[in-house]
Amino acid sequence: MTNYEFFRKLNFNDGLSVVKEVFQRFPMQYGSTTGLDGLAQVRPIEFKFEEDGVLYFDTIDIYDSYKEMQKTPYIQVCIGDQESMSYLRIGGKVNFTKEKAVIDKCVENSPVLKSQYGDKKEKIVGYYLTDVWAEFCSFDETIGSYKYNLPNKFD
Repeated sequence: MTNYEFFRKLNFNDGLSVVKEVFQRFPMQYGSTTGLDGLAQVRPIEFKFEEDGVLYFDTIDIYDSYKEMQKTPYIQVCIGDQESMSYLRIGGKVNFTKEKAVIDKCVENSPVLKSQYGDKKEKIVGYYLTDVWAEFCSFDETIGSYKYNLPNKFD
């Protein structure tokens, strides 16, 4: 299935499923944080899983991004697709967790994380988003543009 076909088949009445399916289709996302110097920082990140409406990611306790999100706990994530002229942006407040079940599931859902830190799980810091909003836009009018608020049990 082409990306164009993929986007046309999404259920745009369900914002959470749109976000999950786009994250799963495009496993490398780009996240923006505020650097310790106050300037914007962009880096690749990887969505790990969704559970009960909560979106989970992770970082490593020695990464600059962890220090940045501790200081300014907000992130935006963007995925773009040139074929369909579409993109997804989400944003929210970062909430850290060292809960074993979350860390285990992050590792389970990422071959990269497993290979690099599977035997050093104490370095992994999970995080989930609250106050989540999402925006899906397509320059193709047959797909359309949509905005969502995605509250979860932690809001």
